[in-house]
Amino acid sequence: MFNIAQYLEKFKQLSVSRNFLRDSVVEAIKEVCKIEINSKNIDFKDGILRIKEKPIIKNEIFLKKNKILDFLNTKIQGKVKDIL
Repeated sequence: MFNIAQYLEKFKQLSVSRNFLRDSVVEAIKEVCKIEINSKNIDFKDGILRIKEKPIIKNEIFLKKNKILDFLNTKIQGKVKDIL
């Protein structure tokens, strides 16, 4: 017999699109740090965000890294593990 719950479970596992993830990161940084960055400067691989910005901007982001991660994980359900 066909179990609809098992079938729908597949759709929960769909990955978040890159554009949505990048936009979410930009929004989180803007909300927490009051800094605007370009979404093209963000790379995401294996749960780790790499931000390619000026050192002064990266330092501000790293100072508030935990708040940014909390904001992101509530929005995109735990996809981001760390920021580098």
